[in-house]
Amino acid sequence: MRGVAGFVLFVCLLSCVRVPVALATDWAARMVEHDVAPQDTDPAIRKTDANNVAAYLPDTGESGRLLVFFGGAPSLRRSPTIPFLADALTRHYRVLMVDYTYNPPGVQLCSSGQDPCFEQYRYAKIFGGAPMPGLSIAPSEGLVSRTAAMLRYLAREWPAEHWDRYLENGQPRWGDMTVSGFSQGAGLAAFLATRIPVGRVVLLSSPWDHYQQTGSLAAWLSGPSATPGARWWGMYSAHEAQAPWMAKTYAALGLAPDHIRIVTDAAQCAPRPGVFMPNHWAVAELGCTPRDEAGRFLEQPLWDAVLGSGG
Repeated sequence: MRGVAGFVLFVCLLSCVRVPVALATDWAARMVEHDVAPQDTDPAIRKTDANNVAAYLPDTGESGRLLVFFGGAPSLRRSPTIPFLADALTRHYRVLMVDYTYNPPGVQLCSSGQDPCFEQYRYAKIFGGAPMPGLSIAPSEGLVSRTAAMLRYLAREWPAEHWDRYLENGQPRWGDMTVSGFSQGAGLAAFLATRIPVGRVVLLSSPWDHYQQTGSLAAWLSGPSATPGARWWGMYSAHEAQAPWMAKTYAALGLAPDHIRIVTDAAQCAPRPGVFMPNHWAVAELGCTPRDEAGRFLEQPLWDAVLGSGG
Protein backbone atom coordinates (compact mmCIF):
# COMPACT_ATOMS: atom_id res chain seq x y z
CA MET A 1 0.00 0.00 0.00
CA ARG A 2 2.67 2.51 0.97
CA GLY A 3 4.63 1.70 -2.18
CA VAL A 4 2.22 3.63 -4.39
CA ALA A 5 1.22 6.63 -2.34
CA GLY A 6 4.39 7.02 -0.33
CA PHE A 7 4.83 7.26 3.37
CA VAL A 8 3.39 10.76 3.68
CA LEU A 9 0.03 9.51 2.47
CA PHE A 10 0.37 6.48 4.73
CA VAL A 11 0.70 8.72 7.77
CA CYS A 12 -2.28 10.77 6.61
CA LEU A 13 -4.34 7.61 6.37
CA LEU A 14 -3.26 6.52 9.80
CA SER A 15 -4.42 9.81 11.24
CA CYS A 16 -7.91 8.96 10.01
CA VAL A 17 -8.01 5.51 11.63
CA ARG A 18 -10.47 5.27 14.49
CA VAL A 19 -11.10 2.35 16.82
CA PRO A 20 -14.60 1.05 16.04
CA VAL A 21 -17.22 1.01 18.78
CA ALA A 22 -17.01 -2.77 18.95
CA LEU A 23 -13.35 -2.53 19.97
CA ALA A 24 -13.72 0.36 22.40
CA THR A 25 -13.52 -1.92 25.42
CA ASP A 26 -11.47 -1.66 28.56
CA TRP A 27 -8.41 -3.18 26.87
CA ALA A 28 -7.53 0.20 25.38
CA ALA A 29 -7.65 1.93 28.76
CA ARG A 30 -5.61 -0.81 30.44
CA MET A 31 -2.97 -1.12 27.72
CA VAL A 32 0.64 -0.19 28.46
CA GLU A 33 2.28 1.18 25.31
CA HIS A 34 5.74 2.41 24.36
CA ASP A 35 6.20 4.26 21.05
CA VAL A 36 9.90 4.37 20.17
CA ALA A 37 11.74 5.92 17.24
CA PRO A 38 13.94 3.19 15.70
CA GLN A 39 16.95 5.53 15.82
CA ASP A 40 16.63 5.65 19.62
CA THR A 41 17.17 1.89 19.79
CA ASP A 42 20.30 2.00 17.61
CA PRO A 43 21.89 5.17 16.18
CA ALA A 44 23.09 3.11 13.20
CA ILE A 45 19.46 2.93 12.02
CA ARG A 46 19.05 5.84 9.62
CA LYS A 47 16.10 4.86 7.43
CA THR A 48 12.66 4.64 8.96
CA ASP A 49 8.98 5.01 8.10
CA ALA A 50 7.36 5.11 11.55
CA ASN A 51 7.86 4.16 15.20
CA ASN A 52 8.44 0.82 16.77
CA VAL A 53 5.58 0.05 19.14
CA ALA A 54 5.50 -2.24 22.19
CA ALA A 55 2.22 -2.91 23.98
CA TYR A 56 0.70 -5.29 26.49
CA LEU A 57 -2.11 -5.64 29.00
CA PRO A 58 -0.81 -5.74 32.59
CA ASP A 59 -2.90 -8.81 33.46
CA THR A 60 -1.15 -10.78 30.71
CA GLY A 61 1.68 -11.43 33.13
CA GLU A 62 5.21 -12.37 32.20
CA SER A 63 4.29 -15.69 30.63
CA GLY A 64 2.62 -14.20 27.55
CA ARG A 65 4.13 -15.00 24.17
CA LEU A 66 5.45 -12.08 22.14
CA LEU A 67 3.84 -11.30 18.80
CA VAL A 68 6.49 -9.66 16.60
CA PHE A 69 4.62 -7.83 13.86
CA PHE A 70 6.63 -6.46 10.94
CA GLY A 71 5.17 -3.02 10.28
CA GLY A 72 5.54 0.07 12.43
CA ALA A 73 3.06 2.88 13.13
CA PRO A 74 2.92 6.20 14.96
CA SER A 75 1.24 4.25 17.79
CA LEU A 76 -0.81 1.10 18.17
CA ARG A 77 -4.00 3.16 18.44
CA ARG A 78 -3.20 4.70 15.05
CA SER A 79 -2.08 1.49 13.39
CA PRO A 80 -4.11 0.41 10.33
CA THR A 81 -4.03 -3.14 11.68
CA ILE A 82 -5.28 -2.24 15.14
CA PRO A 83 -8.24 -4.73 15.26
CA PHE A 84 -5.96 -7.70 14.54
CA LEU A 85 -3.38 -6.48 17.06
CA ALA A 86 -6.04 -5.72 19.65
CA ASP A 87 -7.28 -9.27 19.23
CA ALA A 88 -3.73 -10.48 19.91
CA LEU A 89 -3.53 -8.39 23.08
CA THR A 90 -6.78 -9.82 24.41
CA ARG A 91 -5.51 -13.32 23.65
CA HIS A 92 -2.65 -12.72 26.12
CA TYR A 93 0.05 -11.76 23.68
CA ARG A 94 2.49 -8.94 24.14
CA VAL A 95 2.77 -7.06 20.85
CA LEU A 96 5.94 -5.66 19.31
CA MET A 97 5.55 -3.76 16.05
CA VAL A 98 8.91 -3.41 14.31
CA ASP A 99 9.28 -0.66 11.73
CA TYR A 100 11.22 -1.05 8.49
CA THR A 101 11.54 0.96 5.29
CA TYR A 102 8.78 -0.21 2.98
CA ASN A 103 10.01 1.16 -0.34
CA PRO A 104 10.85 -0.23 -2.77
CA PRO A 105 8.40 -3.16 -2.74
CA GLY A 106 9.58 -6.51 -4.04
CA VAL A 107 6.97 -6.63 -6.79
CA GLN A 108 8.53 -3.48 -8.21
CA LEU A 109 12.12 -4.76 -8.23
CA CYS A 110 11.27 -8.31 -9.31
CA SER A 111 8.30 -7.76 -11.63
CA SER A 112 10.38 -8.45 -14.73
CA GLY A 113 13.13 -10.43 -13.05
CA GLN A 114 13.71 -14.06 -12.30
CA ASP A 115 15.07 -16.19 -9.49
CA PRO A 116 16.65 -15.49 -7.09
CA CYS A 117 15.31 -11.90 -7.14
CA PHE A 118 12.63 -12.31 -4.45
CA GLU A 119 14.95 -14.36 -2.26
CA GLN A 120 17.64 -11.67 -2.46
CA TYR A 121 15.08 -8.97 -1.74
CA ARG A 122 13.66 -10.63 1.36
CA TYR A 123 17.08 -11.67 2.63
CA ALA A 124 18.29 -8.06 2.46
CA LYS A 125 15.27 -6.74 4.35
CA ILE A 126 15.51 -9.41 7.05
CA PHE A 127 19.27 -9.64 7.58
CA GLY A 128 20.70 -6.59 5.80
CA GLY A 129 23.73 -6.66 3.55
CA ALA A 130 23.65 -8.71 0.34
CA PRO A 131 22.92 -5.68 -1.86
CA MET A 132 20.90 -6.19 -5.02
CA PRO A 133 20.11 -3.72 -7.81
CA GLY A 134 17.77 -1.09 -6.43
CA LEU A 135 18.12 -2.15 -2.79
CA SER A 136 20.92 -1.71 -0.29
CA ILE A 137 20.23 -2.28 3.43
CA ALA A 138 22.86 -2.10 6.14
CA PRO A 139 22.93 -5.08 8.56
CA SER A 140 21.85 -2.75 11.38
CA GLU A 141 18.70 -1.94 9.42
CA GLY A 142 17.65 -5.53 8.73
CA LEU A 143 14.59 -6.66 10.65
CA VAL A 144 16.53 -9.13 12.78
CA SER A 145 18.82 -6.35 14.03
CA ARG A 146 15.94 -3.90 14.42
CA THR A 147 13.99 -6.41 16.54
CA ALA A 148 17.00 -7.13 18.73
CA ALA A 149 17.76 -3.44 19.20
CA MET A 150 14.17 -2.68 20.19
CA LEU A 151 14.03 -5.52 22.73
CA ARG A 152 17.34 -4.45 24.27
CA TYR A 153 16.05 -0.87 24.46
CA LEU A 154 12.83 -1.97 26.19
CA ALA A 155 14.80 -4.11 28.65
CA ARG A 156 17.04 -1.14 29.52
CA GLU A 157 14.34 1.50 29.75
CA TRP A 158 11.63 -0.52 31.50
CA PRO A 159 13.40 -3.33 33.38
CA ALA A 160 10.41 -3.95 35.64
CA GLU A 161 8.42 -5.04 32.58
CA HIS A 162 10.85 -7.91 31.92
CA TRP A 163 11.28 -7.55 28.18
CA ASP A 164 14.59 -9.29 28.73
CA ARG A 165 12.74 -12.60 28.88
CA TYR A 166 12.52 -12.42 25.09
CA LEU A 167 16.29 -12.09 24.76
CA GLU A 168 19.13 -14.56 25.01
CA ASN A 169 22.66 -13.19 24.90
CA GLY A 170 21.22 -9.95 23.55
CA GLN A 171 19.42 -11.62 20.64
CA PRO A 172 15.70 -12.41 20.18
CA ARG A 173 14.46 -15.77 21.47
CA TRP A 174 12.63 -16.42 18.22
CA GLY A 175 11.53 -19.88 19.30
CA ASP A 176 9.32 -18.30 21.96
CA MET A 177 7.73 -15.78 19.59
CA THR A 178 4.95 -15.56 17.06
CA VAL A 179 6.09 -13.71 13.94
CA SER A 180 3.56 -11.97 11.74
CA GLY A 181 2.89 -9.10 9.37
CA PHE A 182 0.47 -7.86 6.77
CA SER A 183 1.19 -7.74 3.03
CA GLN A 184 4.93 -7.10 2.55
CA GLY A 185 5.43 -7.62 6.28
CA ALA A 186 3.88 -11.08 6.05
CA GLY A 187 6.21 -12.03 3.23
CA LEU A 188 9.15 -10.95 5.37
CA ALA A 189 7.80 -12.94 8.33
CA ALA A 190 7.54 -15.98 6.09
CA PHE A 191 11.10 -15.63 4.83
CA LEU A 192 12.47 -15.20 8.36
CA ALA A 193 10.63 -18.33 9.51
CA THR A 194 12.22 -20.38 6.74
CA ARG A 195 15.67 -19.31 7.99
CA ILE A 196 15.14 -19.13 11.78
CA PRO A 197 12.89 -21.45 13.83
CA VAL A 198 10.08 -19.44 15.40
CA GLY A 199 7.26 -20.45 17.73
CA ARG A 200 4.46 -19.61 15.29
CA VAL A 201 4.05 -17.84 11.96
CA VAL A 202 0.92 -15.87 11.06
CA LEU A 203 0.74 -14.62 7.46
CA LEU A 204 -1.82 -11.97 6.51
CA SER A 205 -2.30 -11.67 2.73
CA SER A 206 1.24 -12.46 1.60
CA PRO A 207 3.59 -13.65 0.20
CA TRP A 208 2.65 -13.96 -3.44
CA ASP A 209 6.21 -14.04 -4.82
CA HIS A 210 6.04 -15.07 -8.47
CA TYR A 211 7.47 -14.03 -11.81
CA GLN A 212 5.06 -12.72 -14.41
CA GLN A 213 7.24 -13.60 -17.38
CA THR A 214 7.46 -17.30 -16.53
CA GLY A 215 4.34 -17.67 -14.37
CA SER A 216 6.47 -19.46 -11.78
CA LEU A 217 6.73 -19.18 -8.03
CA ALA A 218 9.91 -17.94 -6.39
CA ALA A 219 12.00 -20.99 -5.52
CA TRP A 220 12.56 -19.97 -1.89
CA LEU A 221 8.91 -20.69 -1.11
CA SER A 222 9.34 -24.43 -1.61
CA GLY A 223 12.81 -24.67 -0.11
CA PRO A 224 13.67 -26.12 3.30
CA SER A 225 12.20 -24.38 6.33
CA ALA A 226 13.73 -23.95 9.78
CA THR A 227 10.23 -23.65 11.25
CA PRO A 228 8.15 -26.86 11.23
CA GLY A 229 5.04 -26.86 9.07
CA ALA A 230 2.70 -27.34 12.04
CA ARG A 231 3.60 -23.84 13.25
CA TRP A 232 2.53 -22.04 10.07
CA TRP A 233 -0.81 -20.23 9.79
CA GLY A 234 -2.15 -18.00 7.03
CA MET A 235 -5.09 -15.85 6.03
CA TYR A 236 -6.15 -13.96 2.91
CA SER A 237 -9.29 -12.78 1.15
CA ALA A 238 -10.89 -14.82 -1.60
CA HIS A 239 -11.75 -11.55 -3.33
CA GLU A 240 -8.27 -10.03 -3.59
CA ALA A 241 -6.53 -10.12 -6.93
CA GLN A 242 -3.57 -12.18 -5.70
CA ALA A 243 -5.72 -14.87 -4.03
CA PRO A 244 -4.90 -17.54 -6.68
CA TRP A 245 -1.20 -16.94 -6.18
CA MET A 246 -1.48 -17.05 -2.40
CA ALA A 247 -3.24 -20.40 -2.63
CA LYS A 248 -0.11 -21.60 -4.45
CA THR A 249 2.46 -19.87 -2.25
CA TYR A 250 0.85 -21.04 1.00
CA ALA A 251 0.87 -24.58 -0.35
CA ALA A 252 4.51 -24.23 -1.41
CA LEU A 253 5.42 -23.04 2.10
CA GLY A 254 3.78 -26.18 3.49
CA LEU A 255 0.77 -24.66 5.24
CA ALA A 256 -1.79 -27.33 6.03
CA PRO A 257 -5.25 -26.58 4.58
CA ASP A 258 -6.75 -26.45 8.07
CA HIS A 259 -4.18 -23.79 9.03
CA ILE A 260 -5.45 -21.40 6.35
CA ARG A 261 -8.39 -19.08 6.88
CA ILE A 262 -9.99 -17.41 3.87
CA VAL A 263 -12.05 -14.23 4.16
CA THR A 264 -15.21 -14.71 2.10
CA ASP A 265 -16.93 -11.41 2.91
CA ALA A 266 -16.30 -8.52 0.56
CA ALA A 267 -14.55 -5.44 1.86
CA GLN A 268 -16.73 -2.81 3.48
CA CYS A 269 -14.87 0.10 1.93
CA ALA A 270 -14.45 1.55 -1.53
CA PRO A 271 -11.15 2.20 -3.28
CA ARG A 272 -9.61 5.55 -2.40
CA PRO A 273 -6.15 7.12 -2.57
CA GLY A 274 -3.75 4.84 -0.71
CA VAL A 275 -6.29 2.01 -0.43
CA PHE A 276 -6.47 0.80 -3.99
CA MET A 277 -6.98 -2.86 -3.00
CA PRO A 278 -9.89 -2.85 -0.50
CA ASN A 279 -10.23 -6.63 -0.36
CA HIS A 280 -6.52 -6.92 0.43
CA TRP A 281 -6.98 -4.59 3.40
CA ALA A 282 -10.19 -6.36 4.46
CA VAL A 283 -8.03 -9.05 6.07
CA ALA A 284 -6.44 -6.55 8.46
CA GLU A 285 -8.46 -3.31 8.65
CA LEU A 286 -7.97 0.33 7.54
CA GLY A 287 -11.75 0.67 7.56
CA CYS A 288 -12.22 -2.25 5.17
CA THR A 289 -12.72 -5.31 7.40
CA PRO A 290 -16.36 -6.48 7.23
CA ARG A 291 -18.52 -5.92 10.31
CA ASP A 292 -22.00 -6.97 11.33
CA GLU A 293 -24.78 -4.50 12.14
CA ALA A 294 -23.50 -4.13 15.71
CA GLY A 295 -20.03 -3.21 14.47
CA ARG A 296 -18.40 -6.52 15.42
CA PHE A 297 -15.66 -7.74 13.11
CA LEU A 298 -16.80 -10.75 11.09
CA GLU A 299 -13.20 -11.91 10.74
CA GLN A 300 -12.44 -12.06 14.48
CA PRO A 301 -12.98 -15.86 14.65
CA LEU A 302 -10.43 -16.19 11.83
CA TRP A 303 -7.94 -13.98 13.70
CA ASP A 304 -8.53 -16.08 16.83
CA ALA A 305 -7.74 -19.25 14.90
CA VAL A 306 -4.51 -18.08 13.29
CA LEU A 307 -3.24 -16.42 16.47
CA GLY A 308 -4.01 -19.23 18.89
CA SER A 309 -3.38 -18.45 22.54
CA GLY A 310 -0.54 -16.19 23.50
CA GLY A 311 -0.43 -17.52 27.04
